[in-house]
Amino acid sequence: MSAFNVANEVSSIHGQPSVEKIDIRHVETNNLDADAQRLQDFGYKQEFKREISLFVQTSFAFSTMAILPSWMVTFGPCLSSGGPAALFWGWFIVSAFVICIALSMAEVISAFPLAGGVYSWSLMLSSKKWAPFMAWINGYAYLTGLIAVVMTLAYTAGDFIYSIANTLNENQVSSQGASVGLYIGLIIAGTLYNLLGLRFSAYLNKFMAVWVLIGTLIVVITVPAMAPTHNTAKWVFTNFVNKTGYESDGLVFLIGFLASGWALVGYECGAQIVEGTKNAATTAPRGIVVCVIAAVLQGFALIISTLFSIQDIDELLNSDMPVATFFLRATNSPAITAFFLVILLVAQIGSLCNSILAAGNFMWSLSRDGVLPYSKFLYKISGERSIPVNCLLVQLVICILVILPSFGSVVYWQAIMSAAVISINVSYGLPLLCRLIWVRNDMPKGPFHLGKFGLPLNFISVVWASFFAVILCIPSASPVSPENMNWSSLMIGAVMCFSIFFWFVSGRHTFKGVVQSTD
Repeated sequence: MSAFNVANEVSSIHGQPSVEKIDIRHVETNNLDADAQRLQDFGYKQEFKREISLFVQTSFAFSTMAILPSWMVTFGPCLSSGGPAALFWGWFIVSAFVICIALSMAEVISAFPLAGGVYSWSLMLSSKKWAPFMAWINGYAYLTGLIAVVMTLAYTAGDFIYSIANTLNENQVSSQGASVGLYIGLIIAGTLYNLLGLRFSAYLNKFMAVWVLIGTLIVVITVPAMAPTHNTAKWVFTNFVNKTGYESDGLVFLIGFLASGWALVGYECGAQIVEGTKNAATTAPRGIVVCVIAAVLQGFALIISTLFSIQDIDELLNSDMPVATFFLRATNSPAITAFFLVILLVAQIGSLCNSILAAGNFMWSLSRDGVLPYSKFLYKISGERSIPVNCLLVQLVICILVILPSFGSVVYWQAIMSAAVISINVSYGLPLLCRLIWVRNDMPKGPFHLGKFGLPLNFISVVWASFFAVILCIPSASPVSPENMNWSSLMIGAVMCFSIFFWFVSGRHTFKGVVQSTD
């Protein structure tokens, strides 16, 4: 399908006037490459350097997901919600639905390779009447999720540093002030690195691909080899633990999905760098599919290795540092435990850097269309480095300000992680829902398309995203108190109320969709 035909079909979807009056001779002789031409047909000019390959595109999403540290962060707390059986079978179930979403996303990004990702897809796949509102709401939901992810990654990376220090020293360190200090320092460092430019991001992701591969092999092979005892297959695949206070084991099993849900997000982040990707309509969908398959396989290897090597599940349930406790009991060596934690820490920092860049680029794509306040200020890009500097700096300030209430309550911090997963999953489902309602089989086809399987996979993805969002709002323990209440829904509700209020005050009058930025 030519770029001209893609533009024509997109206009038809929105009910806009046909673009057939465009001088096709100009389209054919404007000296733009295929990627820049495709972007221009959507109404945008090429502003990023096209220097990202398939390897970097895949590594970016894979490193952002960071299965190795992300799953390890949550497996300890989630042992109380179903135990080993819930962790293994939960990964199996969640992975199946994530693959459905990934395939659906790959088909959409092939047709619409835009840096706005889920926001742009909601805009392109809705009717002319509803497109601005759906894109506006999804843009704010996804931006909330990305910023919450950045905050969570920085905070948990700080926890890894704490765990390393406490593993190697008898004097245990525990201070909320120090945690926040590490958090701020890590976010500043990640932001400064991203200010170097996309080329340096490519260097990082090439390194991270090798680091994560070797690190995963070391953990998966070494930990079981050193473990004093091993659990039976029956214990790993069938042992169910319920320490939540809920009477329903089925509900507890669903709550245990948080470990898998937190680890299996981020595969769509390649969309935020797609306008700097070579042959984007083909490279981006391949990157998503390869990334998800690799992450699922990595997760299975990590989970099986970990569950067979657990020495004392009750100790893990009561530990303030379950990851460090697990490694320490399995290896009986503080030095080796610290070594494993360094592997996880470096992987987490790589994920943090990628998430900062993804959030900054997404904020830039929203400001390009005038969605955010002060969009003219945010819509500035460093030509030499292809980096939205103002967006990265504003994101840094937001992350620092939003963490400050954590001094008052740990519950606040726990809500941020849940809010991240909920916001991201809701954002995944909205553009696919828009397609089911308004477009269905009329969506333009890119080089990667699912044919007759497209709509069924879209439907499954929407149902799962809706169902999973409800599960993630359930408190993790009963009876519910202010200390264990899941406040994530309240946080997300506040953001959505603000976005809807801002829509009625300003957005519905000023935001009409794509702001033509082509020369």
